[in-house]
Amino acid sequence: MLSQRLKIGSRWIGEGEPAFIIAEIGSNHDGSLEQAKKLIDACAKIKVDAVKFQSFSAEKLINQTKLNEKENWISNPAFKAIKSLELPTEWHKELFDYTAKSGLIFLSSAFDLDKVDLLNSLGVPAFKIASGDINYIQLLQHTAKYKKPILLSTGAAYLGEVEEAIRIIKKEGNNQIALLHCVSNYPPSFKDANIQAMVTMKKAFKAIVGYSDHSPGVTVPLGAVALGAKIIEKHITFDRNLKGPDHPYALTIEEFGQMIREIRNLENALGNGVKKPVSGEIPERAGARRSIYSTVKIHKGEKISPEMIKIVRHAHGLNPSEVNKIIGRKARIDIDENLPITWDKL
Repeated sequence: MLSQRLKIGSRWIGEGEPAFIIAEIGSNHDGSLEQAKKLIDACAKIKVDAVKFQSFSAEKLINQTKLNEKENWISNPAFKAIKSLELPTEWHKELFDYTAKSGLIFLSSAFDLDKVDLLNSLGVPAFKIASGDINYIQLLQHTAKYKKPILLSTGAAYLGEVEEAIRIIKKEGNNQIALLHCVSNYPPSFKDANIQAMVTMKKAFKAIVGYSDHSPGVTVPLGAVALGAKIIEKHITFDRNLKGPDHPYALTIEEFGQMIREIRNLENALGNGVKKPVSGEIPERAGARRSIYSTVKIHKGEKISPEMIKIVRHAHGLNPSEVNKIIGRKARIDIDENLPITWDKL
């Protein structure tokens, strides 16, 4: 069985806890340490729970040659682009410390075994594994050995592949796994968002689930929280027009802050599921409901007939369900017109 509660830093994640909000800075630092710090500052102001980067080396992530349409091996143009987006090793501790001083949690997706070791040496409270590495068995095993929570993205995966990844991690003695549904398109269409797949994983694996989202706006994160997401991850940027692969589908600082506010409002609105009036509704039980009133003056000793009564607001008299019980009964006292009828008058 997977853990039903995870602790990442000072935050508990699970049922009864607010959604854990991760601002994915990713490569949106654009190779600038100063920009990375400014993004952390902005994230602190809007009260995210964690910021996340990506820890990789191009040499260990992507091959330097690729097949072209003629099936000839040529230089891979993506290699140079990915190389330019690396988070330098020496930045990691500086950003880790800066994030901590900002009151946030530092996370990063580790794309190779050395980066897992680097992040662990910093003291990260959890690991993130990207969707593309769900079948990278060696990475799953190595990460699991540190016995820290693992946030496993599942983009482009079948349920059986998710199950196999869980098996590999658990075999290393680690059941601290949260599953993030994800659609590995940038951005995906709303019809492909399939938030219900997150619910399927929750039921299938009895797991803490969340959503790593690349869709426009905040519709999908809100829907995910409504359906039980306990972790929301979304890219953040200063400007979607900046150069770089992750900027176009990220939220701006203002939009991200609004998403957090809406998520917190939604969590309050979801309530506890108990169907009963809230305190503010109690007056409405009298104000908006009907009861039995007299239509004419009813004299003492006179039998009540249907023509003598009406069912109107407000509920200061007998319940409408009592009508058949009072027809034919005698009035014990005079009842003036347009007054509520109560048992003490009959």
